[in-house]
Amino acid sequence: MSTWQLFTVNSDETEAVDTVNLQTDIYEEAHTYFRLRKNLDGETFNKLFIVKEYTKELKPIGEVEWWKGETTKLDDF
Repeated sequence: MSTWQLFTVNSDETEAVDTVNLQTDIYEEAHTYFRLRKNLDGETFNKLFIVKEYTKELKPIGEVEWWKGETTKLDDF
């Protein structure tokens, strides 16, 4: 199961026009899904839209040294 996104050709491709979860990992099936949803033939659809598989960007958090920020003094009870 993959998430697929539809972009317009003339856009700067920063914002998806449509996003859908499909039971397939095959590009051709996702392309056909969006093409039929827009009710366009293949040539016209390819002139107007681009189909891409959504991949979540993993942002590196860097090296965390949590023990260096911890205090060594225990609470007084």
